[in-house]
Order: sequence, then C-alpha cells, then structure tokens
Amino acid sequence: AVDPYYRDNRASMADMIDITKVSDGSTTNNAKAMNERESICDISVLLWRQVVALSRKNFVLAYRNRTATFLRIFSSFFFILLIFLVNEALKGRFAVDPYYRDYPDPSRQVIDGISDCVAQATNNNECFTFAYAPAPDYSGTGYHPTRDYTSLADFEADFAGVCPSTADCEEMFRVHQVVGIIAKSNALHGSPKPIDPRKIAGFRNQSVMDDYMYNHPTKTVGAYVFSSPAEGTMNFVVQANSTSFTIRGVWNRPYIDYVLPMQAQAHRAIASFFKVANEVEIATQTFAHPAFEVSSFEGAVAPLFLLGCE
Repeated sequence: AVDPYYRDNRASMADMIDITKVSDGSTTNNAKAMNERESICDISVLLWRQVVALSRKNFVLAYRNRTATFLRIFSSFFFILLIFLVNEALKGRFAVDPYYRDYPDPSRQVIDGISDCVAQATNNNECFTFAYAPAPDYSGTGYHPTRDYTSLADFEADFAGVCPSTADCEEMFRVHQVVGIIAKSNALHGSPKPIDPRKIAGFRNQSVMDDYMYNHPTKTVGAYVFSSPAEGTMNFVVQANSTSFTIRGVWNRPYIDYVLPMQAQAHRAIASFFKVANEVEIATQTFAHPAFEVSSFEGAVAPLFLLGCE
C-alpha cells in the first residue's frame, strides 16, 4: 500500500507537469535578460570605441594644424582683451571732457583772447581768424587790414572810389581802427598774440559777408557785424559758425572757444578806441556736478559678439 507502484499517481504527475512548465518559463526569461545585458554591453563597448577613435582623430588633426588650434582656443580671450583696450581708450578719450569729470567746486575761467584759426580737413589751404563788415572791399573775396591809417583823409584818399558816401567812409574808418586794435591787443594765456592782418577778412556789408561764409563754410568760425552810424557810437554783433569739428582729436566748443573770446576782445577794443578807462573781464564757470559714467558702444554690444564667436 505504501509502495508508489501500487498507488494512484495522476495528481503527482500533473504537479510534475506544472512544475516543468514553470521551470521552462523561468529559463526563457533568464535567457532573454542575459541577451539584453549582452546587447547593452556590446553597445557600450562600441560607443566607447567610437569616442576614443574620434578623439584620437581630432587630436591628430589638431596637432598637425597647431596654429589654427591655438587660434580657436584663444580667440575669445584675444577678443575680450581687444574690447577691454577699446573701452579703456574711450575712457581716456573722454577723461578731459568736463561732462565726465568731477567738479565739486569749479573755478572761474577768464575768457582769453581770440585763438588763431586752424585749417580743417575740408579746407587745407587757408582760413581766417575772423571776418568783419563793413570794410572797403568790393572784390567779394575779403579785404585785409594790413595798413594803419592815422587820419580819415588818408583813408578816404585810398578808397575814394569805394566808399558810397562820406558817412559810409567815416563808418568804415572807425570800424577799421577798432579791428586794428582787436588784432594788435589780442593775447592768449597772458602773453601777447597779435592776429596777422592777412588772416582777417573784411567785407562791404553783412549780406556780402553772409554769402561768402555760406559758400565757404570752413574759412572762418566767427565774424563781426559792426555798426557805427555816428562818431562816438559803436555797436557790434558776433556771428559764429556753430558747426563743431575736431582739432587734434578734441571736439571744439564754438560758443566757449570762439564766440565769448571775440565778444570780450571787441569790448576791450571799443573801450580803448573811445579811450574809456574800463577793464572788461568776462569769465565762465562750470556748473558743479559729479563725474558721469562713460558709456561705450563696445561695452553694450560686446556680449552679443562674444556669443557669436562662441
């Protein structure tokens, strides 16, 4: 009875079959997992071989062309250095401008004499320190007051056919004397600096002078329009060319550099002409302000260029 040969073993056989089936399923899953691991290892090895091969190829190419490799690595550094130097140059350029300097307590600056003209880039031949009207000139190119006239008779003798009337000739004579005083008494930085009469141009009237200055915009930076209708009377108007230009890399200021000196010098000359003991002094003073920061175009667009280079 206890012998398995004489017992009903159908249930046991079924269990064995089920166990065999389960065992077969586990074996299949294990095989699939092993195949997947082998595939991943193969891909990793292949990827590593490709990375090593490409790195070696790039290293060999970079070594053969060492100059280009050096430029590619350090080009950004050189570009940053260039931007830095340009920015420092701009700061140094604007360091002399009063707008970018600290002025807690600015001092007075006495207006000096009339500066000599400087031929601009568009006119390298000649220039006039200033022009004036009226003058005994009918040529339209300007009269140069090179001769001193001690009397009205001498003046009328030389320009008898030029003066429209006696009153006009007397007015031109008085203006001529004032212009001579302006030229002779001119001083810069406390030292006499007479103006060469050949660098002074006189015109018949304001209309002729305006036409000449319009057709020759770089000939002079300023002009006088005198009016002396009667003896003992002398008026003037300063007419300036307000176009700014650079002189040795520095932008000029027409009003400060030319208009005020011409005005001060004319006041002194008229006072001397009428023998009036009056010391005329005109001074300017910069408005107190802190130093403003210099903003550069290069500093604003440098990040965009750096990103483009990268």
